[in-house]
Amino acid sequence: MQGSPLDITPVAGYSLRIGLFLAQMEDIRRVTKQYVEELTAEQLSWHPNPKVESIGTLLLHIAAVEFSWILEDIFKHPMGQEWEIAFPIRAGIPQVSGQPVAYFLGKLDTVRSEVRSALATLTDADQERAIIPQDAGSSAQKTGGYTIRWILHHLIDHEAHHRGQIAVMKRLSPA
Repeated sequence: MQGSPLDITPVAGYSLRIGLFLAQMEDIRRVTKQYVEELTAEQLSWHPNPKVESIGTLLLHIAAVEFSWILEDIFKHPMGQEWEIAFPIRAGIPQVSGQPVAYFLGKLDTVRSEVRSALATLTDADQERAIIPQDAGSSAQKTGGYTIRWILHHLIDHEAHHRGQIAVMKRLSPA
């Protein structure tokens, strides 16, 4: 007996294309959370050397970039200094350690909840709008920014990239 094909259905309550992007974001987040849900605080904190992010740091980074690209760049909600922990190597600070998985999943869930609310205000036509990033060092400032469609696509790509790193870190972890 053959089952139903896997599919991505737009999230109800959003414009069609925004709902489709959000469905893709939700699908990749579901799998990311499955990858880490059973990890210990030790596994989440481990990193092979000071120039490599731990799994916990990668989870914070995923949340921070989603906050930055959607809430900060599109909706102009400033990113507070509390997000420095998502870029510890760049900031020259220690990586978060000793936190349970619920800490990291809570950060991801909080940002996603805010993002869902913000995306509900967009129409499909808004995807064409060019956004100039708030980050003064961004190369997109020189090219005229990026469209909201590009941001949504690249959030999916960004999380998939880091989920691959998380998978490798799980395999390498001595715990």
